Amino acid sequence: MMNNTIYISGPISDPTTSQPRTGWQKEFLEAEAKLRRMGFSVVNPVDIAREVEEAFRQEPTRADYILACLERMKMAQETGILHGVYLIGDIDACKDSHGVQMELHLAEILGIPVFAEFRADNEIWTDSFYLKSERTIEGLLEDKA
Repeated sequence: MMNNTIYISGPISDPTTSQPRTGWQKEFLEAEAKLRRMGFSVVNPVDIAREVEEAFRQEPTRADYILACLERMKMAQETGILHGVYLIGDIDACKDSHGVQMELHLAEILGIPVFAEFRADNEIWTDSFYLKSERTIEGLLEDKA
């Protein structure tokens, strides 16, 4: 079986304050645990944030975190291990999140399927388009078997 890696995307910052939302790390870690139980490898922004914080001598900026996440997503796709983006969180928060919107646009450019847990019909809202998929996240594993 191929390495089925999923990148987790979701709102981290409160759009009104630009500060991290309370509990965001727990949400991402729970999504990671769910995906791992399903048999996926995971690229989690929680881990990327830790790496960014360790690499900087001063306090990293919001842009530092977003750029590191986008770069990791791009690298995973270029090496052939990234097979999807899993969108978590409240749909309105996702619409308001600059980071989520950039990740979704990069997924569209790179041709990476996007899956969400907050929409049963797999229609994912983004800034100017809908990504529609007949497949579910479970179906992705079956496709790669």
